[in-house]
Amino acid sequence: MKFKKTLILLLLLSYITTNSQVKYTDSIEAFISNTLKKFPEIPGLAISIVKDGKPFYSKAYGYTDISSKTKATIQSPYYIASATKSFVGLLATQLEEEGILDLDRSITEYAPIKNFKDNSIFQNVTIKDLLSHTSGIKNGPLTWQYASIGEYTKESMISILEKKIESRGNNKSFKYDNFGYNVLDLILLEEFGIYWKDALQEKIFSPLQMNHTSAYLSDGEKKQWNVAKAYTAINDKRLPELAITLKNDATFQAAGGMIVSIEDAQNWLLVNLNKGEFEEKQIFSENIINKTHTQIAEGRLLKDIFNDYGYGIGWITANYKDRKATYHYGGFDGAFSHISFLPEEKMGIAIFANESHFGDNVSNLIAAFVYDLLLGEIKSVNEYSEKVDIAIDKVNNTQNAYKKDRLARANRKWKLSLPLSDYQGVYQHEYLGELKINIDQGKPLISHGISKAIATPSANDDSFRVEFRSGRGNDITFVIDRSKKIVAAIYQGKVFLK
Repeated sequence: MKFKKTLILLLLLSYITTNSQVKYTDSIEAFISNTLKKFPEIPGLAISIVKDGKPFYSKAYGYTDISSKTKATIQSPYYIASATKSFVGLLATQLEEEGILDLDRSITEYAPIKNFKDNSIFQNVTIKDLLSHTSGIKNGPLTWQYASIGEYTKESMISILEKKIESRGNNKSFKYDNFGYNVLDLILLEEFGIYWKDALQEKIFSPLQMNHTSAYLSDGEKKQWNVAKAYTAINDKRLPELAITLKNDATFQAAGGMIVSIEDAQNWLLVNLNKGEFEEKQIFSENIINKTHTQIAEGRLLKDIFNDYGYGIGWITANYKDRKATYHYGGFDGAFSHISFLPEEKMGIAIFANESHFGDNVSNLIAAFVYDLLLGEIKSVNEYSEKVDIAIDKVNNTQNAYKKDRLARANRKWKLSLPLSDYQGVYQHEYLGELKINIDQGKPLISHGISKAIATPSANDDSFRVEFRSGRGNDITFVIDRSKKIVAAIYQGKVFLK
C-alpha cells in the first residue's frame, strides 16, 4: 500500500512538472514567434535554454539562406564572433592544469616575446592579464590584420607584435579588445606548437559532442553544414540583404573565430552550469570552470539587460537584476550571439541571429523575457508588450538615422583634383597589406584583404568614402605631390604608399 501511494505521488509530481514545462514552453514559443513577426529584419534566429542544469528548450526560426529559402535548424551553425573568447579562455585554463601554461607567468618567458630584442614593454604582463583585458598594452595593426584583413603569415604577425606594440598608459586597468587573445595564439603556436583551432576541437568540441561547431569557417562547406549566411537590414525597406564583408579562415581568429550550432551551444551551457560535468561525466575539472568564471578585472562593457561589473577569463561577470550572471556577446556584420547563464539558478540561454544591426536588440529582448518568465518575474506574454514596443521604436530610430545619412550623401559630387582613373592602383602598408583600387565602369572598387566595397563621394577633398562594414563609412584620403601625382592613401590614420 505504501509503495502504491509513493508511485501515485511520483506520477502526480511528474504530471505537475510536465504541465509546468509545457506552460513555459508555450509562452516562450508564442513570445518568440510573435516578436519575430514584428521584426522582419531578422532572417533567422535559434535559441537553446537550460533550466535546473538540464536541457529545457531548443528551436530554430526563419532562414539561414533567404534566396534559397533554406530553413534554419538547431544543427545550423552561426558565427559567434567574440563569444569565442569563452572557449579560448577554457582552453588556456586546461593547458595550465596540464602543466603546459602558467597563466601567472610573465609572457616574456614565452616565445616569441622572449626572443624580441627589446621586450621591456611586455615585462610584468601575464597570460591572465592578456585574457582579462588588463595587459596595459595594445597593438592596432595586429588586431586589425587578424580580424578584418587576413593577409598575414605567422612571421609577419610576430614582427607586428614586436614593432607596433604600444602602452595604453592606463596602469593595466581594464580595456576590452581582441589583443590578448591574439597574443595567446602566437604564444601557443611559437612556444608549444599548439594551434588553438585544432586544440579546441580536440579538448572541447569533441568531448562535448559539439558536432556542428568549428574554428574553421571552411568546415561548414566541406562538411555540408547548413551555415547561416550573414545579413544586414539597413536598407530603406527594412529587409535583410547580404552583409558587405564576410569572414574566412584567416580572419577566424582566437578573439572571434567560431561557428556553432544552437544544439551544440546547449552543451556548452550545460558544462558551464554543471561545473565541468556533461552527461554524468566530469569532462573538465570544477577548478578550471570556476577559474574562467571568477572575476579578475573590474570594469564595464555595456549596460543593457545585464549590469556588468567585471571580466574573468573569457566571460563577463554581471548581474541580471539582483542575480549573479555570467555572459558574453559576439557581433560582426551579419551575426549576433548571446550566451549567458545565472549560475546560482542553474539557468542559461544561448541565442544566435544572422543579422547584426537589430539582431542584438531582438535577441536580448527574448533572453530577458525567458529569464523573467522562468524566474517568476512575469506570468504572461502580454506583460512584455511595452518592452517589445520600445525595441520596435529603437529599431525604427536606428533605421531612420541610416536613411537620413543616405539621403544626405545621395547628391554628393566627387571632389577630386585628378581624373578618377588616376586614383586606381595598389597602395601598400608594411604591416597592413595592400589597399587595392580598381575603376570599373566609373565606379571605384576597393579591396583590403577580405574587405571589399564600392566607394562613393566623400564630403572631403580628394577622398573616397568606403563602407567595409555595412552602415559604417570611413574616408580614404589621397596624398598628391606637386607634380600632380598620387603618392599615398590614408585610411584609418594609416599611410599606404602607392
